[in-house]
Amino acid sequence: MRKKTGGMTTKQFFGLVRGRNARNAAAVDARINKACGAELTVVSCDSSGFSRKTHEHGIIEFMDNMVKCHDALEKIVARHDGITLSDKADNLMLTFAEPLKAAACCIEMHRWLKRRNRSVPERKKYNICVGIHHGPLLRFADDAYGPAVNVAFKLGEDVAGKDDLMITGQVNEIIKKKFRTDYSRHVTIGGVTFDVYKVKYR
Repeated sequence: MRKKTGGMTTKQFFGLVRGRNARNAAAVDARINKACGAELTVVSCDSSGFSRKTHEHGIIEFMDNMVKCHDALEKIVARHDGITLSDKADNLMLTFAEPLKAAACCIEMHRWLKRRNRSVPERKKYNICVGIHHGPLLRFADDAYGPAVNVAFKLGEDVAGKDDLMITGQVNEIIKKKFRTDYSRHVTIGGVTFDVYKVKYR
């Protein structure tokens, strides 16, 4: 149940980029930034155990389970005023106006999955690895690109483990008075080093 965001689509964006040249670059860039430029909190939710579970139970069984879980998680996202911008493969990309709502939403999603997993057989259990970052991006009706997206996906896919909620130092500064966090490590993404924290929610 993806919320409609309106605005420029990625197809329209790439059409503009293909027509961009030295003479019109400034005008094209201004049009894109006016329509799509934003500063938002990005959440990347990656499934845990994808390779093992698809090997043991088959891709159709895994995807059936994943879709049903994602449908429930997207309802939680909507309650926290978030937007499910993309649901490619086994990943959800969410956007929020600010980090506090994003963190509260992700904690509720993790807790919902934990409750659900206690009542289903092993092959039906579903867990996610989550990363959160806040920053500039280009947000389209159906996707988003930019530094905030890159960092959130790095945390969700490569840094966070099963049931983890990992955030950047920037996000930690905003949410630490409301949520318990622990320093985790330094990570380098695109040549830039970030402090990473884990949100404690159990």
